[in-house]
Amino acid sequence: MLTYVEDAFNGVIISTALTDLDAPTFSLTLKDIIDEITGLKKQLAWLTLTHEQAQYIPIATALGFVFHNCLEHEITLILRLKADAYAPFVPTHSIGAGALVINEQQVLVVKDAAQESSGFKLPGGHVELNEDISEAAVRETFEETGIKTEFESIIGLGCRHQYRFGKSNIYFICKLKPTSHDIVISDPKEILAAEWVDIAVFLADENNSPFNKMIISSLSDTKGLLHSQFNLANSNKREVFLGQQ
Repeated sequence: MLTYVEDAFNGVIISTALTDLDAPTFSLTLKDIIDEITGLKKQLAWLTLTHEQAQYIPIATALGFVFHNCLEHEITLILRLKADAYAPFVPTHSIGAGALVINEQQVLVVKDAAQESSGFKLPGGHVELNEDISEAAVRETFEETGIKTEFESIIGLGCRHQYRFGKSNIYFICKLKPTSHDIVISDPKEILAAEWVDIAVFLADENNSPFNKMIISSLSDTKGLLHSQFNLANSNKREVFLGQQ
């Protein structure tokens, strides 16, 4: 049977854990819950279905549920019992982390199979779910170039709209300190080339994008925002970056 718990938005979260109902029974049970919470003056109902429970999706949408957000293994639907009921917004942005890695007067750059320009760019990629920005920059740099690094600071950020799947993208530029020098490309289908290039040579190359040139020319000597040294044990913040005094 289906159960539910109240949430913080005068709504309920319907649990489908261990649910193995046939379609007609699921439909009747879900309708009973909707009738019950409507009588309780609730405004919202949340329903998360796993990939294995996909047969319940048309039943839920027939009862008024709409899609809210989706992961590879599950989809969350929402039913507004009051037309203007507030619900936490659908995720609107993806997060990227680029790495500025400088060894004396050389900068670490890559050329990947998916990029739009023909030149080189900074290593980097998407921040994964539950991954820190600093960790993502270090991980992506190692995966693309084989270079080991240590995170130093965030030195810039950018925003791009309508990036992929209708979402915007926020791009954090991280300054990393190299702790190795030898480049090893582990996935040549993704990374076509990776090099240490003299900064002056990179800036003079017309094939390199103005954005990457601007980052390297403007931010090479910037200290940026450092990891907070405050104790975050009692905070809901995982990562905090602060300017220097």
